[in-house]
Amino acid sequence: MNFLELIFNLSIVYVVYNFIWWLLIKIPVSLITGFKPHVQLNYALSAIRYLILSSLTYSNCYIHNQKNLTNLSSVAITYLIGGVFLALYLAGKLNKKTSILNMVSNLGLKSKFNINTSQNNKQKYESHILGVSIVIYAACIGVPKFGDFLYQNPINIWFISTIEGLYLAPILKGVFGILGFFFMVSSFQKGVVTVSTFINKITGEKKKAADNPLEEMMKNFNEKNNNRNKSSEKVDLDEDIYVDFEEVDEQEN
Repeated sequence: MNFLELIFNLSIVYVVYNFIWWLLIKIPVSLITGFKPHVQLNYALSAIRYLILSSLTYSNCYIHNQKNLTNLSSVAITYLIGGVFLALYLAGKLNKKTSILNMVSNLGLKSKFNINTSQNNKQKYESHILGVSIVIYAACIGVPKFGDFLYQNPINIWFISTIEGLYLAPILKGVFGILGFFFMVSSFQKGVVTVSTFINKITGEKKKAADNPLEEMMKNFNEKNNNRNKSSEKVDLDEDIYVDFEEVDEQEN
């Protein structure tokens, strides 16, 4: 029951943290830059964002252990749950962006959305940032002094107190509670899919699952349109040939 409470608390933290980041960082930066992409700035903000998220994940696991005063095995399981939760969230963010880029590419809208090879490079760099975030979380556990440094950092303390204050607000508590519940269910779903995929790889079963149903649907739609265009081209070609033969017959007569 304590572990389920930990997962729900992490869900609340992630939901409220994303709301704070969107309100205090994302919107002001977009307004200042005129909604124009700045690669270096985006990399720096992504690195800071996920660094803070790793610190918050470790801090909540640490607080959970301090409140429950559990044994060594429970402490290890708590940190393991936090690491898995963080990894699933980061992997989901990366897969979502990859699916969106693939869908736009399949629809032939690269030029409209200004998508080029730099977007693929951006995905590669973002995957490195996400990997570093996992390493930082692991370092907090393996090196207690480093974990204490991040836990006692003023920025980390401010986010912890702000997240708690927003969640305990009378009106927002219900909203964030509902969003946190759905976030937790989504995390469980991602965990089941990840475990099943891992088992399929071990057993050698090749079961292809659609990461994004919308992407698969649009892909099938494009294939049907291509087939229709080919058939219409064939009909037009036949009509042209028929007309040519008619003209030849008239000239002979």
